[in-house]
Amino acid sequence: MLPRVEYSVLAPASAERTWQAFCHLQRLLGRGIYSDVAWIEGPPWQVGSRVRYTLTKPVPAVVTAVVTEADPPRRVGLLNHGLGITAQQLVTFRALSDRSTRVSMTMEFVGESKELSPAAVEKALQFVTRDALDSMVLDLNPPRTAPRGNAS
Repeated sequence: MLPRVEYSVLAPASAERTWQAFCHLQRLLGRGIYSDVAWIEGPPWQVGSRVRYTLTKPVPAVVTAVVTEADPPRRVGLLNHGLGITAQQLVTFRALSDRSTRVSMTMEFVGESKELSPAAVEKALQFVTRDALDSMVLDLNPPRTAPRGNAS
């Protein structure tokens, strides 16, 4: 059995809206984790298309991924490569109601990194998996700011 990382969230939106939030990769930027995210080949989210992620945290790395499966808004699969590791990623969207969707992400991975120990690889994959889904939920439900009062 391959090493595996799993994470799931409950998104406060329909499967279609949740899929759109997941596809909005710009949500990953501006938080000190990714410095760049760009589609480098093919139309976004189509089988065979390629995307490049440039990470600054938890470890500096460039990860490229190819879409291996796309069935919006139900599932998407990607094959990721970076730091000597290949990770098969599967993201599923299960509508629980018109306003609630369970999103699960699984990554099975192989390879040997020259930069990271096996434990550090698993920890880094757990970090990016959680961040991908947590940032999607935040994108769906941004924090409210307190109303500004009049200064006296």
